[in-house]
Amino acid sequence: MVCALIALMATLFTWLGGGVVGPWLTPWTPWLTLLLAEAMLLLPEQRAGETLFDARRRVWRALARDPLTWLAVALVVFLVIQWLNGCVFLVWDAAARAWVRVSPAFGWLVPEAWAERAAALPAPKGGAAEGVVWYALGSQPWGWLPWSLRSDEAWGVLNWFPPSLAAALAARHALLGQTKRWLMGFVCMMGGVLAVAGIVQYAMGGTFLYWGMETRAFFFATFGYPNHAACWFPAVMALSVGMTLWTLEHPGRSRVPPWVYGLCAALCAVSGVLSGSRAGMLFTLALLGFTALYVPVRYFGSLPGGMRWAVTGTLAAVAAVALGTAAFRMHAVTANTARAEALRAASTQAEREAAAAMPTYTALPWVDGVLGEIAGTDWASFFENPMLMRSGYQGILALRQAADHPVAGTGAWSFRWLNEAYIDREDPEERTWLGKRMGVGQANVHNDTLQFLAEHGWVGFGLMLGCVLALALPFLKALLASPAYTVSDAQADRCWLNRLNVFCVFAFVATALIAAHSFIDLVFRSAACMLLYGLIFACAPGFVVGRRPAEAGGAPAPAEAEGLAPRRGGAGDDEDEEEETHA
Repeated sequence: MVCALIALMATLFTWLGGGVVGPWLTPWTPWLTLLLAEAMLLLPEQRAGETLFDARRRVWRALARDPLTWLAVALVVFLVIQWLNGCVFLVWDAAARAWVRVSPAFGWLVPEAWAERAAALPAPKGGAAEGVVWYALGSQPWGWLPWSLRSDEAWGVLNWFPPSLAAALAARHALLGQTKRWLMGFVCMMGGVLAVAGIVQYAMGGTFLYWGMETRAFFFATFGYPNHAACWFPAVMALSVGMTLWTLEHPGRSRVPPWVYGLCAALCAVSGVLSGSRAGMLFTLALLGFTALYVPVRYFGSLPGGMRWAVTGTLAAVAAVALGTAAFRMHAVTANTARAEALRAASTQAEREAAAAMPTYTALPWVDGVLGEIAGTDWASFFENPMLMRSGYQGILALRQAADHPVAGTGAWSFRWLNEAYIDREDPEERTWLGKRMGVGQANVHNDTLQFLAEHGWVGFGLMLGCVLALALPFLKALLASPAYTVSDAQADRCWLNRLNVFCVFAFVATALIAAHSFIDLVFRSAACMLLYGLIFACAPGFVVGRRPAEAGGAPAPAEAEGLAPRRGGAGDDEDEEEETHA
């Protein structure tokens, strides 16, 4: 029951616009979160020989001892207070020619005097220009509590954080190792199905979502923002590669053949490239390169001679094809651009004929545009300030907003309303930048750290960091302890790094990828990416299986066959025993 509810939540977040469309989330997120919490407490998975009462007591005690539980409760309470304590936000309704009150969350929290003040406010000078939102701000109900600019927008984070934190806690404490592995396998296979949908959509050239609904923007699969797809698909690709290798190492523990996960990894790799994002292409190529180097190094001592060269050759061929294709498309983009510029600059018939004779290549929609961005990016300045990177002036404005409201911030999505107030119009460079933005800044910082800091202050952002640490530290402990759980004699004789649990290695790569991407874009503004991030940390320790050699009575048992054969027998191989070990 718990696993099915988490899988349902992951499916809904991913398939409903990547979890960014508020009206699609609000009707179900509170109720599914409460149902999941109830199932976690009342219907946890039972170990062999354990009664349901004992399983409940175990989960309740584990939750009480887990710092993540209390950090999650504190963060949710903080976000609820911000939602309740919204400012009186007035928006000019051009059709009704009146000021309309938007917040706080409940009308009875606003003094009636504000309705009179709204009626008395004059209309915007010269009328409301098309595309410009005219608004006025009043005070919040309780000035001494954390507050938000708009309650309706502050509700958005309550659609993300409580469900994701509840799912992470449920996966960590109410599921056993085998079910955790099944859940990660489900995510990989769902990623493969979604990748097929995106590839078909790309081939059709559609900017649509369901039933041909036009979005007026480039959608890839169900992700309305290319960089959300560019984060989610490479992360699932890393998990799929890890699942493929883990299944090969533990053939008796998975009912799904490894080629299924390999196919999912390939589909996600294609989707990462077609997502229309520089980050998606670069992350996909980086993952291919890492896999091509890591797999031969890890398994050279464990594979028979002929298989060593077969694996190495296959990976080298894949890497060569991927990198060669990328290099060829970069050349094609450069050649097409040079030909187009030469045709524009030609002033005589001879020059036009010479330009027309230049080589031309068939264009790939979106892909060539992204490759052109990669070629034209000033990477030295891009990495000059790691905290600002792509965010540029948005990052500077977010730091100014955070300095003005350091404790509890100004509420979710408030940056888009306040950033213009922090622009220094006396600075010629900032004034020029403001003019290019048509008088307003961008809605987001494109750096999750800076945006969460500006909107939730050190209290809210500190609680978020605490949740990440509470998720990550047990995972890192399991990863570093995994060499003690040997798979075969051949692997046991190899170096410590090569004995690290293979799925946990790729899970670490996936989480590092998501975290790194959040510094150059708003990936944690997608509930699908946020939930995936938490589930990886919660489920990955379930892949560290087997019994410690010391507990088995000294040296590990001889491998049954050369290569990747697992040790069998012994109480340590029981799913319930291994879960107890990693509790």
